[in-house]
Amino acid sequence: MCHRFEHKAMSTVFELMIVEEDRQLAQSAAYRVFQKVDRMEQMLSRFLDVSEVAQVRDLKPGQALRVPPEMMDVLLISTEVCAATQGAFDVTVGTIMDVLREVKHRWAGLTQEERDGALAACGMNRLIIDRENFLIAVKPDRLGNDSPLELDFGAIGKGYALDVACDMLTNEWEFTDFLMHGGTSTVVARGSMGDGQDGWPVGVCGDWKQRAGFDAIRLKDMAISGSGFEEKGTHIVDVRKGVAAVRHGAVWSSAPTAALSDGLSTAFLGMTWQEVKVACDALPGCGALVAREQPVWMDKLRTPVRKYRFAEKVAQVG
Repeated sequence: MCHRFEHKAMSTVFELMIVEEDRQLAQSAAYRVFQKVDRMEQMLSRFLDVSEVAQVRDLKPGQALRVPPEMMDVLLISTEVCAATQGAFDVTVGTIMDVLREVKHRWAGLTQEERDGALAACGMNRLIIDRENFLIAVKPDRLGNDSPLELDFGAIGKGYALDVACDMLTNEWEFTDFLMHGGTSTVVARGSMGDGQDGWPVGVCGDWKQRAGFDAIRLKDMAISGSGFEEKGTHIVDVRKGVAAVRHGAVWSSAPTAALSDGLSTAFLGMTWQEVKVACDALPGCGALVAREQPVWMDKLRTPVRKYRFAEKVAQVG
């Protein structure tokens, strides 16, 4: 029997489905998992003064902060994705995101001085990470100023929370068959839904449901994430060039973990196709599906999407 539970967190709705005969046991696990998701939000939120992210923002060069293991873990994953994507993924984008929000994400609304100052405050190379002692320190920005380092985990936080939840469900509760998503943009599955087939059916939403070449796949023991502009517009920044990440109309990534798929799908929006393939090669088990910018009538002449190692281990259905 499959039981479904929902929880609001991280400005979205998390949904958990567990295959288990004992509903009370499944409900208890869901309650504990959602408590952990709330803790992840409290740790990673830029908008809570007591969060670890806020404490990093208050650091000055020469100071250090001891962080929880989960904070260290998500930072290390972020540096890994940043390296694989050649800087297209960067969790230090908070400063430029703030100034862009003030002008409704219109780059033309910024003066050159505002733009340069905000971009100078970004950069993963400003972070000093002591993984053995769980310590974080910061360097001055590119202009030599002691500007705050504004971490923004919006592109990876929900995925990381899903991974933490999966670890709890597997290791603490010993569930083998479940699916969980965070706002439908990232979904992770284990085992099967108990319908006699392997994996869980996962569909693609929006205009690309048909054009992407699959209406649903059977997802098992991996994660898939999607990014685009249908809901939030051009809200993603490529700090490498100081522009909006709008190279592709929509992208999807597959990966062994939800954090990796979440981060990659965000980065892919601003990357060339060759850069996308390099990133997938650098991260074992990861793949990409990228939508071409072309009118529907051209689909008969050229496939509207390009795939590279995307969801190689799952079966396509529908």
